[in-house]
Amino acid sequence: MLRMLIALLFVVHASAETVKTDCYTVSYYFLEVAELCISYSYSNNSIKTEVTAETKGILKLFKNIRYTGGAVADRNFNTKRFFLYRKEYGTVEIHRYLFYSQWVEIVKKIIKGAQEIVEKKKVKNKGYTDPLTGSLYYYRHISENKPVKKRIFFNGKGYLIPYKNRKEVSTENGKVVYVEIDPSEMDVGGLIQPTGTWKLWIEPRRKILLKAQLKIKAGVLKIKLKKI
Repeated sequence: MLRMLIALLFVVHASAETVKTDCYTVSYYFLEVAELCISYSYSNNSIKTEVTAETKGILKLFKNIRYTGGAVADRNFNTKRFFLYRKEYGTVEIHRYLFYSQWVEIVKKIIKGAQEIVEKKKVKNKGYTDPLTGSLYYYRHISENKPVKKRIFFNGKGYLIPYKNRKEVSTENGKVVYVEIDPSEMDVGGLIQPTGTWKLWIEPRRKILLKAQLKIKAGVLKIKLKKI
């Protein structure tokens, strides 16, 4: 009986996932306009990522913007499934991607009022990763000072976005890694379409984003981790 209990506990422990959630404040100039939360879990053979972001406070009364999404990938950051729901003003956009060894199947739905448009296509999979899993991949490689080789896949295309100007800087949270990337070639669309250089500060021990300054279509957003 004791042996069975020990074996059961071992199986549960081995298969358990480590879940982490990091939440950020999003500021537009000096005004906090949104909250962003990212959850990620690692198991023996997969990485699962979830994200939610929405406007807050008085801004929510006038511009109700919401993003939710999730992804499942293997431990080599090769995506298996990706989902994104994006609501900006009166338009809803839904992305569903299935990643196979040779192909990526894409279903994109756009809903605006009574009008609904569905786009379907299939493109060759060149070892892509999705934007959510790709963020974890980038943070790890930046922290370890390794070149990025995987392309981030979104809206039917893959994008290789190298980082530059990497350096270690001292902050109130100790030494962190600072880098710059330029994702403006990515066809993201909407208010968060990149338009120039993004500045990132990475915590190298946990390999997570501490803060960022992003140039997007709507202007310049500042993102800061609420609690380390």
